Amino acid sequence: MRAAALSVLLAAATFAAPASAQSFVGEWRATAQAPDGEISETLTVEKTADGFSVTAKDVQPPPAEGMSAGPGMEIKLEGDSFSYKRIVSTPQGPLEIVYNGTVTGDTFTGTGEIMGFSVPYNGVRVKK
Repeated sequence: MRAAALSVLLAAATFAAPASAQSFVGEWRATAQAPDGEISETLTVEKTADGFSVTAKDVQPPPAEGMSAGPGMEIKLEGDSFSYKRIVSTPQGPLEIVYNGTVTGDTFTGTGEIMGFSVPYNGVRVKK
């Protein structure tokens, strides 16, 4: 009886873990509190054959001419925590931003770190 109960618990934990690890999957309206004001974007996180992808669109205010942020790289989703990197192309050269955060239901809270500085980076799931 105890062995059967243990088997059921282990099976439940095995199937529950992937869903929790994917809590960041979906579409988000994300906002960074930069020193010169808020920057918002629509962030899309998808499950892929190789892991996950992170892409952004509809950046507000629009980036300055010659600036663009690439897709997410080194994406890690563990439980309700996430981290990933993006490279921002600028006229002065590339900049790396490292994002870290935690998902709670339909929101996430975290930080964006660039050149040793950290800013709040938060999001709300887009309901369709």
